[in-house]
Amino acid sequence: MRPLYIDGVPGCRVVLDEPALRISVPDKADQLFPLSRISRVVCKGVVEWSMSAMLACADAGINLVFLHKNGDIRARWLSVGTERQSLSQRLVDLLARADGVQRYENWYLSMQKLAARSFARKVGIADWREVSIVDLQKMLAVHLSEARQQHAKLMLSILHSELLVLLEDSGFGSDEEAILSNQLDLPADLSKLLLWDFYPALLKADNSQVDKPFELMARLYQQREDQFYLLFKSTLSKLQQFLLAVS
Repeated sequence: MRPLYIDGVPGCRVVLDEPALRISVPDKADQLFPLSRISRVVCKGVVEWSMSAMLACADAGINLVFLHKNGDIRARWLSVGTERQSLSQRLVDLLARADGVQRYENWYLSMQKLAARSFARKVGIADWREVSIVDLQKMLAVHLSEARQQHAKLMLSILHSELLVLLEDSGFGSDEEAILSNQLDLPADLSKLLLWDFYPALLKADNSQVDKPFELMARLYQQREDQFYLLFKSTLSKLQQFLLAVS
């Protein structure tokens, strides 16, 4: 599934043409988008929606986001009762408990150990099952040149930006009040976890393109995008298992 972006103009209209959304724009041919292929819809500008189309999105678990012309969020239409949203609610419920933040931190530390040991195995460290995260971080500090440390920071930012979208599509909004009140930044946490999978490539990154580091890192991300998505889904599944176990 992929997000559907609608850059609205006067006369733009979305209606239900089951099992799809039909988008009509003046002086252009209508377009059909099957509901089964849509993860969310983002509308910018003037877009008229029929109630049947909005309810069909709600039934399909598709959230709608409406933006002002400057890109700021204006409103949201959230579906209810989906599995994705129940996961978000479970996280909110966990954080409301007296021991909730500590339980989450314990889960995160266990995931961090798995990610770090996977990195150690890939780079050929003999005792990868026993090496500590602190020792691995010291090793990276020694072997990552100044340019490569900058590459790592840029890659972390790229992963963070991607996770903001992926987590939103999975029902974990970044503006959830109960999450923010506990100072939990799930996109930031997961980006640090998933960065471990990029370290082997970062250690080999081409330092000759010092004048275009962002372009270099964007290309590296694109090369590993499918692997990153699989790791994200695996991590999200482990988070789901954890939340189900502690609820």
